[in-house]
Amino acid sequence: METILTVKEKTIYYLEVEKSKFYALAFPIKTENDVNKFLDETIKEYPKARHYCYAYILDKEEKYSDDGEPQGTAGRPILGQLEVNNLKFTLVIVVRYFGGTLLGSGRLLRTYLTSAKEVIAVAKKQQLLKMKKWRVQVEIDTYQNFLSFLNKQCFVILKQLFNDKITIDFLTPYDFKENLKSMFYGKIDIIGQIDYLYGKDV
Repeated sequence: METILTVKEKTIYYLEVEKSKFYALAFPIKTENDVNKFLDETIKEYPKARHYCYAYILDKEEKYSDDGEPQGTAGRPILGQLEVNNLKFTLVIVVRYFGGTLLGSGRLLRTYLTSAKEVIAVAKKQQLLKMKKWRVQVEIDTYQNFLSFLNKQCFVILKQLFNDKITIDFLTPYDFKENLKSMFYGKIDIIGQIDYLYGKDV
């Protein structure tokens, strides 16, 4: 079962260098749409800033932006901090309000690196477990046997709905569709199964 580290919630770190103000923000994300949403929100939250530099890593995709800073001084150092901390599904944005003093490429790089490093350090972390989300319907007289079966697996029940049949949403790292069909033939309906990321505090 693959585990991935991410930040649990939006986290902010502030740093001032030569009157330039740097606000580093870390966000948990699941899609590129989340990236665009948080970038838009950050621009609205910190209006009139000079730069909104960022980096993110999803599952197998990563991207960074210097947003007008000298090439290689902002986005790449931020991305490097995500990589060395083994973070995925995480976005870090560093907002800069220019203070009137040019910092030079070396100092600028160190400041963006420090901003990203510190916001990651103070952020609460979660493990994201790659699970499969299942929805099944079971007959009432099969319900207890089915729960006993799940108890022998690594699973998390998300929701149960009791009607003439019982609908159960649960997570498991295993693909045991054929086992379910054979063990509960005629007593269970598999409504759906999708890939799912489940957050666990660390």
